Amino acid sequence: MFVRQLKRQLGNSLWKWASKRHYLRYKKACDQPRESQLNQLRAYLSRNQETAYGQAFNFSKIRSYEDYKEQVPLVSYSEVFPWIQRILKGEIHVLTQEPVKFFEMTSGSGDAAKYIPYTKTLLEEFQRAVGAWIYDLFDHHPELLKGSQYWSLTPIGSEEEKNREFEDSQYPIGLTSDREYFNIFERTLISWVMAFSDEKLKAATTADYQSQIVEQLIRCKDLSLISVWNPSFLILLLEQIADKTQINSLWPQLKLISCWTHGASSQFIPKLKNLLPGTQIQGKGLLATEGVVSFPLSGNLAPVPALNSHFIEFLDSEGRAYLVDELQVGEIYSIVLTTGGGFYRYKLGDRVKIISKNGAMEFIGRGEQSSDLCGEKLDESFVAPILQKAQRTFSLTGCTLLAPDLKDEPHYLLFTSSGDRLQIASYVEAQLRKSFHYDYCRRLRQLAPVEAVRVLDLEERYLNSCVSLGQRPGDVKATYLRSELGWRERILSCDSN
Repeated sequence: MFVRQLKRQLGNSLWKWASKRHYLRYKKACDQPRESQLNQLRAYLSRNQETAYGQAFNFSKIRSYEDYKEQVPLVSYSEVFPWIQRILKGEIHVLTQEPVKFFEMTSGSGDAAKYIPYTKTLLEEFQRAVGAWIYDLFDHHPELLKGSQYWSLTPIGSEEEKNREFEDSQYPIGLTSDREYFNIFERTLISWVMAFSDEKLKAATTADYQSQIVEQLIRCKDLSLISVWNPSFLILLLEQIADKTQINSLWPQLKLISCWTHGASSQFIPKLKNLLPGTQIQGKGLLATEGVVSFPLSGNLAPVPALNSHFIEFLDSEGRAYLVDELQVGEIYSIVLTTGGGFYRYKLGDRVKIISKNGAMEFIGRGEQSSDLCGEKLDESFVAPILQKAQRTFSLTGCTLLAPDLKDEPHYLLFTSSGDRLQIASYVEAQLRKSFHYDYCRRLRQLAPVEAVRVLDLEERYLNSCVSLGQRPGDVKATYLRSELGWRERILSCDSN
């Protein structure tokens, strides 16, 4: 026991020491954020001007950010995919001069799988943000150095996610483990400090996998840090513990939980606080498979921009692009990334609200998350405040979700795990009709009124439904609005245990 504790404390201390260079590099970038970002852009263009993409858009002739905006188009994944296909089929120097190491797969919001090319540079860019966060975390919470950690990593099923279309590609598709995001030295330290290894868990179903995690966590008495993405995932784990009153006493050293706290995830934070009272909850930054946008840093109101990871542009509602030093507090922007993986002016699809002058930002939601059955033009930025107010007004516990449905006639389903469903449906319907387009569709009888569906174990059923669509349990993002049809069947028929 003593040797294990000593090893964990040494591992945490060495990890902090190894991460300090990333923290110092970030702080230096903060001194001149615009110049730091432009230097990043110049490096990308210089290194990759002889690539197929660089020649197609004349990287060699770009002399300024204004030239970059004029010559290189904003792109979505569908627009960059033909270039990715060329790499998967064996062509080199397509997006980057640097060789591709592997492809990571991602599937969000029910979309088809995306193949994201990873280079050594892109991995290093992720490490810079994670390293700066880790150093700051240990520096401001030295008590974390003494305990073990649990990080929600890639669960079972990644092998089955591989698309057979590219099974003969020379590149690995998907990581064996999320630890491959770190260098060899850091992976060794991680193996010392983790409460247990996810890689050793073997389970046939998601429920069995989660049960095994809970069993391992209960045995880990020195747990000091939990890092998950979705707070609802952690809640589902904690609720498997029979005696909820004993949860806090299981981990007397537990000091901090790192998870999403903004956007639709915010609705789960009160429940998580009730389950683990007294444990600090730190909101995660915005990190996608394509790149990292922000990370938490002590003393800031929200996660800060990852200045020395990628080149980041911010689009306003009119499509105008800004750099980090031009952002206005209180404004909402969509994120555009240029990365060492070969994505140039890539529309990530995420929207953020700027909280302070240094660019600290809150995640608001996915920009493209919208639904339009009959011309009602609903999007999450409109729906989210309505459902949040409904939760407060009716003291609802758990999550709420709005989704389109065509059963009998076009209308919207409101899933809720508590409350009087008729009363809640009436309230939400009245709020939605404040939208001209929704009200117009209702008046034309193109849409029927909102139908509320009460599901007691909604969070778990929603998670399992997303897993059935190909998402990883730990990566499922909470949302207030889904645009796909079929959620009645998914939610009601999905096994909740």
